[in-house]
Amino acid sequence: MKHFTYCFILLLIVAGCYPGANEGGLLSRSQVLKLNPDADLIELEDGEVYTHGAEWVKEKGYQKGKRLGEVRKGMATKAPMGADIFATEEKSPVIIVEYNGLSKKYVIATGE
Repeated sequence: MKHFTYCFILLLIVAGCYPGANEGGLLSRSQVLKLNPDADLIELEDGEVYTHGAEWVKEKGYQKGKRLGEVRKGMATKAPMGADIFATEEKSPVIIVEYNGLSKKYVIATGE
């Protein structure tokens, strides 16, 4: 019985360590797409995933800062290859992507 209790506690600890939904961690591309198969996302080269569509981001008025690069093949689900990626002037979890006259704000994907 004592062995079972230790195993059960270890299982609870290990199960609670993955990042993602309901855990407050950064989400991977596959986790985002599992939650929303039609997500508008961009995965940067460092593996950070950003999603478009959060209403609060529109209200903040973030300004375009330093250019980070451009969208390459396989990085985005909606933005075209060659779209410019910018950081914001303010320290924030947001990037700005520009293409075809559009400017879209993406927020880093995190679990709840």
